[in-house]
Amino acid sequence: MQTMNAWADQWGAQSNSRVWVLDDDAELLQLLLERLTSCDWQVQGFDQPDGLKTALQQAMPHVLLMERRLKGSDGLELLQELRNSGYRFAVLILSALAEPEQRIEGLESGADDYLAKPFLWRELQLRLLRLLELQRLRPPQKVPEQQIFRIDGLRFEPAQLRLQGPEGQEAALSRGDASLLGFFCLGPGLTFERDQLLQATGSLVNSSSSRSLDVRISKLRKLLDLCHPGAGSLIESVRGRGYRLQASVQRGNG
Repeated sequence: MQTMNAWADQWGAQSNSRVWVLDDDAELLQLLLERLTSCDWQVQGFDQPDGLKTALQQAMPHVLLMERRLKGSDGLELLQELRNSGYRFAVLILSALAEPEQRIEGLESGADDYLAKPFLWRELQLRLLRLLELQRLRPPQKVPEQQIFRIDGLRFEPAQLRLQGPEGQEAALSRGDASLLGFFCLGPGLTFERDQLLQATGSLVNSSSSRSLDVRISKLRKLLDLCHPGAGSLIESVRGRGYRLQASVQRGNG
């Protein structure tokens, strides 16, 4: 029988994929976090929507596993709020509300998958792997309008095409520059493949036959250095795979 890591390797699920859980059943939440951690995924757990919303100001998951029936709140309303705010990470609803019309309601509200409680752990694993692979193949997420990022000592305003250093140094970005840096900010520390990054800039060029991405990365590094000497090194090359932004990123709207 194949191990979990073998399935992950076969389907391209990265070990640093972020899988978050929202469930107010403390015992089940703890069990899920332990099981998901054993799959070498980066996990976070939340028992209330407010905790999830706070965490989303810093980063975002690749897959959110959530209960739809939460104490004092409606999980489907939360899901619709996230979708309306521009969040496009995959969502798997795990709920005891599992009648056909309830599953349809969840999918219509923006969920990518729906699994009834009680569930088989192996089935949940396979569904999560499938969603992680689909996330890898999806077009890059767009940075929400008016989103502002703080990258270590830098302030990045995508909508204004502006990058500002800690002492007020500024650099004007092209739309391609801003799209590329914004995409990095959506997954700090995560290695992105070359084709993903090219898509983020709006390019349709195949990465295997073009050096355009490397030119864009080089330019972006120079812009970062212009605002804060040494900041260009925050964008690291990962041999044979792509690039990553190795920095602390905070998100806000002002």
